[in-house]
Amino acid sequence: MGQLNRYLFKRAYTSIGGLIVFALAVLLLERLLRIFEIVSASTNPASDATQMVVNLLPHYLGIAIPMALMLGTIMTIDRFSRSSELSAAFGAGVSLFHMTKPFILVSFVMFGFTLFIEGYMQPIGRYGYREVVHSVKQQSFAAVLREGQFTTVGNRTFFASSKSSKAGIGPVFIYEKLADGGLNITTAAQGDLIVREETGDPVLQLSEGNGFRVTADKQVSGQIEFSSSSVTGTIHDTRFRARGDDERELTSTELFKNRKGALFPGLAPSVNNSALHLRLARAYLLLLLPFIAVPFGINYGRNPSSAGIFVGVVALLTLQKSLEFGQSLGAKGSIPPWAGIWPLMAVVTLGIFLIYRNSALKMGQPPLATLSIFMADILKDIRKGARALLPFAGPPAPSGSNS
Repeated sequence: MGQLNRYLFKRAYTSIGGLIVFALAVLLLERLLRIFEIVSASTNPASDATQMVVNLLPHYLGIAIPMALMLGTIMTIDRFSRSSELSAAFGAGVSLFHMTKPFILVSFVMFGFTLFIEGYMQPIGRYGYREVVHSVKQQSFAAVLREGQFTTVGNRTFFASSKSSKAGIGPVFIYEKLADGGLNITTAAQGDLIVREETGDPVLQLSEGNGFRVTADKQVSGQIEFSSSSVTGTIHDTRFRARGDDERELTSTELFKNRKGALFPGLAPSVNNSALHLRLARAYLLLLLPFIAVPFGINYGRNPSSAGIFVGVVALLTLQKSLEFGQSLGAKGSIPPWAGIWPLMAVVTLGIFLIYRNSALKMGQPPLATLSIFMADILKDIRKGARALLPFAGPPAPSGSNS
């Protein structure tokens, strides 16, 4: 790698790395509010919130990497153009393809990284996030002790209020259905929620309460008054479902093995195969991005334009949404799973090849400058046509007329 390529490579990975970190921070901000709302009733909120964030990182990396690669490349070439370094490199006989090599190298690294993230880390992380959410909602008494509401979990109905003048919560009402058709009713003036240090189990300690047993024939068979009591253990003992209920929870290897539905019979082959094609297309897209981002970043002349960033972002978002739409059509069975993905990628590849070839081999105007000239010509023709159609529009009066 020559000195120029090393210089560009350093500028590229610095910009792209910074954009990835920035994008992750922005994307996680919105989700953090939801995470804090979920773990607010957890018995171990710090640990649960940390697990959720770690499990979400692969998902947001899959969103941030393509955008960062596109923007980082455009910004690097744009700065290179504005400082006249690009013109100096062309004057020294350096080709545009030679200056694109560092970005191609970065794209290959991101290609392998994305295959691993979206193929393995993201499915496992998605399942892990859902498992933690399930655990927080099902295993904590605090999740159901919401002020002023009756909440049924399993065979128990809870009610708790924080209107007690004393510390803690109260009054507390617990309605429990028994297997023989009877009922247990427990009331208490006050309750405190603690967590055992040894096991981490939540314990609801009750004080100044009464317990009633009602038989299946609606007779009260006993009443107990207590000064203190406790309700301990998990609210729901059922373990979270096995991984694989959703195609987004399956690794790429599992999707490949399940192409005919043999490994996961509950997952339709069309859904399975569409998800696999979408993952491969997203990784392949990273190899194409340098060849479209470099031309978008080129600026000639005294009035450089920054439209490349806007056009690049819009184009990338449009392409990703189009791929998702094609994947949804394939998942429904409307078209073959590959037909919603690869024809579009073939058209995109051809378009990028033509744009890059015009910039690298023909040394033509930058794509966006050509687009601006094309749009200006169209507007000029429209104005001429409008003047010809308007009955009161005529040739301009001579400058020396005395009308």
